[in-house]
Amino acid sequence: AGQTMHARALRVILKLFITDWSFLRERTIEGMRMGAEVQEIPGYYGSVKMEEAVLQRIWAEQDFFTDSLVTTCGKKIFTDHVGKWNLSEEGPDFRNARLIIDGAVVDGDIEVHFEPKDWQKHKHHLDPNYNRVILQICLFLKATDKSGYACTQNGKDIPCLILLPHLYRGIEEYGEEHALARLSGRDRQVEKEMECLEGLSELGVGKRARRRWSAKLIFAQSRLHTQGWEAACHQWFLEILGYRRNKGPMARIAQRISIDEWKSGRINAEKVFQSEKGWRLRGCRPANHPVARLRQYADLCSSSPQWMERLSNFTNQSEIDSCPQENGLIRVSTLARFWRDEILGGIFAKSKANTLWIDGAWPLLCASQKIEGFAIWHNWPAGDCPKKYREWARKLGWTDRSGRKPFSNGQFQCILESLNEEMIHPTDNSNR
Repeated sequence: AGQTMHARALRVILKLFITDWSFLRERTIEGMRMGAEVQEIPGYYGSVKMEEAVLQRIWAEQDFFTDSLVTTCGKKIFTDHVGKWNLSEEGPDFRNARLIIDGAVVDGDIEVHFEPKDWQKHKHHLDPNYNRVILQICLFLKATDKSGYACTQNGKDIPCLILLPHLYRGIEEYGEEHALARLSGRDRQVEKEMECLEGLSELGVGKRARRRWSAKLIFAQSRLHTQGWEAACHQWFLEILGYRRNKGPMARIAQRISIDEWKSGRINAEKVFQSEKGWRLRGCRPANHPVARLRQYADLCSSSPQWMERLSNFTNQSEIDSCPQENGLIRVSTLARFWRDEILGGIFAKSKANTLWIDGAWPLLCASQKIEGFAIWHNWPAGDCPKKYREWARKLGWTDRSGRKPFSNGQFQCILESLNEEMIHPTDNSNR
């Protein structure tokens, strides 16, 4: 009886989570497109608000009866490859899928909706990015929408598959599993994608990390071209301090309040915070609250107003010579301490100081001075990242608890890249 009561209590709690869109949206996978579709749909226990990502997950895991799939226009569907779940870019929800439609092999993209009319509601019929779509997957089909008809911008008819008749269980239970996966960190789809990292060589890790480094360099060059050194440092640092959820408000603050005002020492972090709208604070830890981060940035600029100049001189011999050496060599860990304690004045904790370096300072410096800085960036200690990534690295044998093999930024970036690139097939050994 006690276990039954506990199960009921858990169901109630999870249902509250599911019906709170803001809670779910703030816990989507790293890079998930913001503003994902949410609708109120009928369930076994009454209406429930459901995130479209729940339906995407059902398709990604093929978590339904797959042996008798027929589209609304009567075409038989078999799945050879579900496609790559598109978590971070605009466009179809799954890319490069392979289906067998009425006996013919068809390659292309897949789009997931609650109901067929969402295709035109979202204006996909006018968007050439959706011209490769070969199947629209919908949860249900209303009586007023008899065909589930959809057409691409180049005039191609898209068949529609209705999922509801093929589900193993009630849609609420799928939603509960989705919420629980986010809460517990046991995300089976992400875990499945991490299998591609098993046996990856050090060279393979470096190749994936380098792709992210190249992208950061291009972005840094663009920032420097349009803003210049000080303005680029100023805005990028504030954006990083805003984390993913509050980058927008922080960027607007950087544009409104110049670096000279921050250097003056007259900035009141609380007032700056109150002057901006659009903050997302649910689940925000006190140490990461925007007011706390604004206060730290104000302290940095007022106590060390020349920190940007010192950063620009970081590669000069005078700065390098001031770093302690071990056996005549300067280790990355030594440079990291110098950055954290000397240039940033010890204001930021280790992980945040590392993140500021990895995501902002070093790419800007290398782009500005045309430095090939990948090795330092790759070997730099990892900054802010989910605990799960560190656990994966240990399971893969990349790190150990002794500290002799620490978790590096390159390893972290490799994991991030693996979550965003095409699914690696077992026969693909190009990066091993």
